[in-house]
Amino acid sequence: MDVRLVEAAHAEPLLRQLYPSSSHQNLHFSRCSGEWSWDVPFIMHLPGRRYLVAGPSRSQIVGEADTAEEAVALVVGGLPPGCGPAVVGGREELDRLDTVPADQVVEDGERRS
Repeated sequence: MDVRLVEAAHAEPLLRQLYPSSSHQNLHFSRCSGEWSWDVPFIMHLPGRRYLVAGPSRSQIVGEADTAEEAVALVVGGLPPGCGPAVVGGREELDRLDTVPADQVVEDGERRS
């Protein structure tokens, strides 16, 4: 895995709170830990130490970047609205939490009943 890319992603607080994964030297992020949320852009490598940011699907190209930091910025720019810390569980838990009104979210990420 490209250490520069991992360090750049780790330096970004919004990405640090997501669930990361790498496959074929691509860097992915998920909003849940149990299964992939597939709603966050990801970073692929290009020849010449460049990057391609795509997603959430592989057919959606966000842009190309010359540096890891630029690639990370493209991912951050493509985060879903209200993207918060990854939840423990799968899509059903994420979907359930996404329906809670914003005024019912407390500081530690727990929701009020």
